[in-house]
Amino acid sequence: MSEQISTPDIAEAIQTAKPLKTLFLNPPSFEKFDGGASSRWPATREIESYWYPVWLTYPAGMLEGSRLLDAPPHHIKWQEVVEILKDYEFLVLFTSSLGWEGDQKMATVIKQTYPSIKIAFVGPPVTTSPDKAFNGCPAIDFICRREFDFSVVEYAKGKPLNEILGVSYKDQSSGKILHTPDRPQVTPEQLGDLPWATEVYHRDLDVTKYNIPFLLHPFVSLYSTRGRPATRLSRTATALGIPQWSRSSLTNAPRMVSRAKCSSSRRRSRPPPRPNSRISCL
Repeated sequence: MSEQISTPDIAEAIQTAKPLKTLFLNPPSFEKFDGGASSRWPATREIESYWYPVWLTYPAGMLEGSRLLDAPPHHIKWQEVVEILKDYEFLVLFTSSLGWEGDQKMATVIKQTYPSIKIAFVGPPVTTSPDKAFNGCPAIDFICRREFDFSVVEYAKGKPLNEILGVSYKDQSSGKILHTPDRPQVTPEQLGDLPWATEVYHRDLDVTKYNIPFLLHPFVSLYSTRGRPATRLSRTATALGIPQWSRSSLTNAPRMVSRAKCSSSRRRSRPPPRPNSRISCL
């Protein structure tokens, strides 16, 4: 099977065919719980504070008609998520170890409410234990192991699961859990060509909902690298099985920062930054 599967480039992934209407979800959680898709430490804080769901921005930027829904900082409950999903055909949910129990219960409710919707789980727990995830939640249609940017985009564009690298799914006839070969890590060239996270922030998120007490407000979190070059860097990348350190083009970082500042200043419906202040970028 692996000999028949090729790794796509960016242009191939962002093809012109109309994809499934996709919702990328960082799911609701506990009040003031910072366990988002890009968080380095899951914790409840005295001051409400959230990190951006940066891992979900890249595939969201590659799919026409998609939406990134970051539920915790926008105070969106599960009932609202279910209502929003009536307009979507495909759900990509970033789960976590602490949120797994609630996520699988809601996936079951969503599948019962919308039987035709396709549900993919991504994130560390399903990367490390895909069989356990399927056995615990039959509502899951498939799982993306490790980096999932291209896997979910290919599926939304109509590619069969058995031809997509790095996915696990249940065979419809036998019920057996099948695993396609691992997807190669995104290369530095591909990383540089991915959509900018800041573009998706501007499109789908309210940046004023994100606050880190020791930074200016609003702040923007974006990455120009992936991987783990040191023992205490990028724990999420390690949990997703991204061992090598890849760097985007050095010219991208200042451009992304400039775009973030421009996007914030153009949000007429949002409170403007304080006079003479700057946007903090991590």
